[in-house]
Amino acid sequence: ADLQMHVRLSFKEAVFGASKDLHLRYQVVDPATGKIEVKERDVAVETPPGIDDGMNLRLSGQGAEGDPGAPRGNLMVQVIVDSDDYFIRDGADVHVEIPISVTQAILGGSVDVQTLNGSVEMKIPRGTQPDAKLMMRGKGIQKLHGSSKGNQIVHLKIEIPKEINARQEQLLREFDDETKSCGSGISGRLAEAAESAFSSLFGGKSKDKKKRRRKGDDDGASSEAKEEPDDATKATEGKDSIESDSEEETKKQAV
Repeated sequence: ADLQMHVRLSFKEAVFGASKDLHLRYQVVDPATGKIEVKERDVAVETPPGIDDGMNLRLSGQGAEGDPGAPRGNLMVQVIVDSDDYFIRDGADVHVEIPISVTQAILGGSVDVQTLNGSVEMKIPRGTQPDAKLMMRGKGIQKLHGSSKGNQIVHLKIEIPKEINARQEQLLREFDDETKSCGSGISGRLAEAAESAFSSLFGGKSKDKKKRRRKGDDDGASSEAKEEPDDATKATEGKDSIESDSEEETKKQAV
């Protein structure tokens, strides 16, 4: 008769294969007396590399004794694999999450990444965006009954500091002003994250400064328009100031 058991493996045991001893305890009926007997024995189970949670192994002839003259049944073993705190499995691929700083995301750099076979150094490209993924080919799990391996996917998580000092704030604001003057600046989800960090740390100073700076530009543009600035001066003003100057000149001409 067939028997059913289960074997529990750690994540690494499932990845690399393992040998487990199972203790069998089952009942059989003595055909001569009709009495029920309890039998016990140990069976070694070899799990192949790459086996996954929920898979079954069949061990032929390792089940209970059959009728007189009949062979033993089979032993069906269900595999249970524990999860890992670092690796997340997806078939033959594994996923990991690595934190990086804002500076590393912008300038690039390198980080140490733990793989199934040890730690390796991985390069971070310049201009890495939030939730970016990098692939390490062949660093995944060996495919069951095969020789090829899956990949390791590294999810990069940009960490926004909760607290910064005055010098760091000054440098960040100078960086943002400089990039905006060049026609770029922080944008997208990184901008939202940075703006949220500024607001939480400094009570919305970033927005207030922008408003005050814009108000100052508008006031200066209005004053200069009355004095009829030359073309060279107009060319140095921002887009909003140039439009404001044009409206003022139109009004003068209409009068």
